[in-house]
Amino acid sequence: MTTGRSDSPRSVGAQGSRAGSVASAPRQAKPTKRPPRLASLQLKRIDPWTVLKISLIVAIVMFFVWMIAIGVIYLVLGGMNVWSQVNATFNTLTVQSTPEAGAVVNDLITPARVFTIAGVIGAINTVLFTALSTVAAFVYNAAAGMAGGVELTLGERD
Repeated sequence: MTTGRSDSPRSVGAQGSRAGSVASAPRQAKPTKRPPRLASLQLKRIDPWTVLKISLIVAIVMFFVWMIAIGVIYLVLGGMNVWSQVNATFNTLTVQSTPEAGAVVNDLITPARVFTIAGVIGAINTVLFTALSTVAAFVYNAAAGMAGGVELTLGERD
């Protein structure tokens, strides 16, 4: 009968020689940890074309965030019946109640009006943000030419 265990001296000697080779390997010393290198640089110029592209991308993303925020606020206030109360108050103040006048009821706050105004404001903000960022790059370049730029110290990670 075979049990699956091998008690022969041959297998014991093979295991013993493997264990001896691992123990006899020379130990390597740990390298000494040096401090991170530091580099001191000056930011002399910012490319206005790059600033224009990056600021336009950021402004467009913020435009979509703005429109989503307006939509959420509109839905929340609509769920609380704020718009219906404002429209009812507006119609009470502006619509004549004479029977022969044929009163036309126009709501002050509608989704189309809210999102149109929000879109116009968002587009104006996009243009202004992009233009002012680009102008700021030109102003920085002029100031850096006179004063030497911003000094940065960069370092390696630990």
